[in-house]
Amino acid sequence: MNLKNNESIAQTHSINHTTHFTHLVTFHKAAFTLAEVLITLAIIGVVAAMTIPSLVQKYQERETVTRVKKAYSVLNSAYKMALASEGEFNSWGFNGGNEFEADDEGNNVWIGDSAKNTKLFWDKMTKYLNVTEKCLSTQDNCYKPDALYDMQGNKRNLDLANYSFFTLNDGMTLTAGWIYENCNDKNDRCADFAVDINGIKNPPNSTGKDIFYFYVKPDRIAPTGLEEDTDHSFDITCNNNPVDQAKSGYGCTAWIVTFDNMDYLHCDDLSWDGKHSCKDK
Repeated sequence: MNLKNNESIAQTHSINHTTHFTHLVTFHKAAFTLAEVLITLAIIGVVAAMTIPSLVQKYQERETVTRVKKAYSVLNSAYKMALASEGEFNSWGFNGGNEFEADDEGNNVWIGDSAKNTKLFWDKMTKYLNVTEKCLSTQDNCYKPDALYDMQGNKRNLDLANYSFFTLNDGMTLTAGWIYENCNDKNDRCADFAVDINGIKNPPNSTGKDIFYFYVKPDRIAPTGLEEDTDHSFDITCNNNPVDQAKSGYGCTAWIVTFDNMDYLHCDDLSWDGKHSCKDK
């Protein structure tokens, strides 16, 4: 009995000794020096400076693609409702002339009574769109941009005083509009117009970047720049060195709708029958 008690006492002393001993041990924790912290922050800053602009650009382009496709859907729905209620396009009563001439500064100015066609078109269409703001060509007391630009940022020769602008509840602005004659076959062009997907009050107001064109067909809205579109073909109007500078950016709409990207801003070797993305080989 005494032996067991002695062993128990010995174990207790051993445990207490060990416990007290641990208080005497000093543990050294690893730490960064100020120089190491500064170097790490500098590296992080360099990496961020290299990657964040690219990420922001990709996000903005993805947002633009989404808005263009939404505009395409919304406008098609509105147009089909207009056809159902107002009758076929040729019965809408267009009778204004389509002539235009250049003024002394090279601006394209509609002449005669062609503006009546554009007004009539939007009178019909806006019945089926949620328009929150109108700035008609006949108004002087509403906002009209000083200029619009092509895809390269060059000022376009347009007399914007003769344009009407319709802003929708989602911020998009509809503008311009040209009515064509002899719109009978399903593939004929009845009219064309532009959509500024982030609103005419917001930059860059550039065709192919935030302004995109659409055709009006007898039975549908179609994006400009489709493979069969010879007037605004992708190959000659939607790249960084367009063959036809006056139409720079016009043929980009169909590319976005079809291929879901804006890679034409970054590489010039894309085509309908070839590369559809800069990543393609």
